[in-house]
Amino acid sequence: MRFKLNESAMFDFLNNQNGPVGRELARRGRKVEIAAKKFAGKESGALRTSINSSMQRDFRGIYCRVGSSLPYALDHHNGTRRHVITAKPGGFLRFPSRGRIIFETSVLHPGTRPNPYLLKALPAARL
Repeated sequence: MRFKLNESAMFDFLNNQNGPVGRELARRGRKVEIAAKKFAGKESGALRTSINSSMQRDFRGIYCRVGSSLPYALDHHNGTRRHVITAKPGGFLRFPSRGRIIFETSVLHPGTRPNPYLLKALPAARL
């Protein structure tokens, strides 16, 4: 008995987004997306709304990307150190403090604790 591998069919099976492997990756990516939205910060809801999943392809094959394109998404995930926030030239930073409105040209931000919402969501990809 001889066995002949159909390389084209195998490639489609493993690397086609509409094939069984691609559909399963998309299903699991959607589960991670939903879980990440639950763990993300809820201050304005913008980060939670921006989290999405998408199928991608590169030289290694297909994969599912889950994340956000917001500029502060990585800072929210990894946290930040203390840092200075400076107003635009000729402008002021406006914020409430002890019942009053304060105007400053720069402030020292205390930093933020990390919220690894994507890492917390990864277990949702399990069967």
